[in-house]
Amino acid sequence: MTATGPTPVQNNVYPVTVRVTGGSGNPGLTFSPDPVVLNNQPNALIVYRIATPGYHFPTDGTAIAINAVDPSATFPIAWVIDAATLALGDYNNAAASFKYTMSVINS
Repeated sequence: MTATGPTPVQNNVYPVTVRVTGGSGNPGLTFSPDPVVLNNQPNALIVYRIATPGYHFPTDGTAIAINAVDPSATFPIAWVIDAATLALGDYNNAAASFKYTMSVINS
């Protein structure tokens, strides 16, 4: 069987590049793209990858915090894939915009 296009999972994966700016004492982060615009299909996966050498995500649950207006519209799945990659699952059950804060650690 020949594949004619990307699978639905590939269509719903949104890569985001994270760059660390400023000094190591109080680093700033920039994201590309920003904002991340999802389609209306369920089960989107946002994958954050740190592009700046020498930094990694904390593994204690503080890597990302979502600030939602509606507390029931949360992202129930978030995990660290490796030191520089964080995945965030979105069920797309709320048509809303979300702000978030992210933490990195200087290796």
